[in-house]
Amino acid sequence: MCKLKVLGVLLVGFLLASCGGGSGSSPDVQSPIGAVISTPPISENAGATNLLVPSWSLERVQPSSLGLSSAAVENILAHVFTDKAIQSATLVKDGYIVGARFSEGANANTLGTSWSVAKSFYSAAIGIAIEQGWIASLDQKASVFLTQWQGTGKEDITIRHILEMRAGIDDPGSIFSSFDQTQYAIDAPKVRQESVQFAYSNPTSQLFEPLIRIATGLDAHAFLRQQLLSPIGVDTNLIGMWLDPSGNNPLTYMGLDMRPVDMARFGLLYARDGEWDGRQVIPKQYVQESLTAQSAYYGFQWWILNTAYFGQPTAISVAAALGFDGQKIYVWAEKDVVLVVHTQYQHSQNQGYVLSATNYPDTCTGRNRCPGATGDKVPGYNERELVNLLAALVN
Repeated sequence: MCKLKVLGVLLVGFLLASCGGGSGSSPDVQSPIGAVISTPPISENAGATNLLVPSWSLERVQPSSLGLSSAAVENILAHVFTDKAIQSATLVKDGYIVGARFSEGANANTLGTSWSVAKSFYSAAIGIAIEQGWIASLDQKASVFLTQWQGTGKEDITIRHILEMRAGIDDPGSIFSSFDQTQYAIDAPKVRQESVQFAYSNPTSQLFEPLIRIATGLDAHAFLRQQLLSPIGVDTNLIGMWLDPSGNNPLTYMGLDMRPVDMARFGLLYARDGEWDGRQVIPKQYVQESLTAQSAYYGFQWWILNTAYFGQPTAISVAAALGFDGQKIYVWAEKDVVLVVHTQYQHSQNQGYVLSATNYPDTCTGRNRCPGATGDKVPGYNERELVNLLAALVN
């Protein structure tokens, strides 16, 4: 327990102030704040021919190949990199990478971490489990699987309530500093009636772990690898999947380390209604509901960046998986556009992926907000302006 207390003292105050959004860092990369950025070369076979057929290749091509303005692409990347803690930005149109930029020391194979972007991945796993019959429907009671809830005030909470963050479950302390984070989520108090109000809650999303395990017989990491990541071409040998300090529970509210291109695959899957190269990986209706505001600006573990979200009009509405310290997957499904953003990340894969006081996703260094840091935290870019720049990409 001493280690957990240290973890809480060092990390909770700054890591979970908001695990769902904000502004982030790459294994073995220690990019200094304000580092010089690099833009990768375009492959020789990606010429200026007009590419009329959408692709799944994520090949790097000239924007002009798709009838896009190079200036519009550059405006998006430049705006993202006004945030001096950014590690990478990867822009995809029609299944092609039309723009990519990396901070000094990082490249296309440098991992970023997800923080709460992982919520959207495990929401997808729930959709797959429903399609496969492991879970009966969105409106099945979670207490069918979480039998501890039977006969309690949580008995009528449904899978839909959990996905929409309407389960009424609170985080009384901090799930991140607890030892058994699944048990913490199951025991977290219900503070309001289910279905009534959207309220962001990390314990709510950690419930995906026991739901997937009990319903399918596979742990959440194994199910995600087999049913989602491998089918869309992610090499699961190259990713990191975090466990809680017990070493037993996959984290489903956070904790995926991936290359930008693999995050982009996931974004493209959602931009295309859950289909991947002829295979329906996630049910189409589930994807569409996920990217539709079920409350003012939240779907199924996806934020909807609309007028309600920003509090002022925007040119378009964009769905987004948002993670602490600035991890982002933006999906503009109508125009088949995906943008992935990672902030600077320091973690050696040799350390493994069990949370402890000395092993955790370090994005605080890039943000200049670790304990003992002096000076100002590195601020993020203006997200509403980014959405407007995305709108300008496709006239």
